[in-house]
Amino acid sequence: MLEPIRTARVLGSLVLAQGAFFLLFWKTLAAAIATGMARYADFSGRMAKKFFSQDKALLKLLEAGETYLTPILILGLIVSFIGILMLAFPKQTVQILIALRILRKGG
Repeated sequence: MLEPIRTARVLGSLVLAQGAFFLLFWKTLAAAIATGMARYADFSGRMAKKFFSQDKALLKLLEAGETYLTPILILGLIVSFIGILMLAFPKQTVQILIALRILRKGG
């Protein structure tokens, strides 16, 4: 059986890993959107989006994806910060988890 502080450290590590996943997803999505938007920056891209419905749909999808970049970044930073705090202060994390009834007191 894990002790409460170990449990808090494991949960903190998992929360930090989730935050890192969000940041990795943000980085990948930003690169994909930048690459897609660069395709429509030149002459052939402008002609394609004017005449082909698939290119119009892709451009709408890229523009919609751009709106999600900032919330994903903020979410990743907040979750990572919470994970760091959980790792830095495991005793206080245990107290919070017990108060939220996520963790029971050993005994």
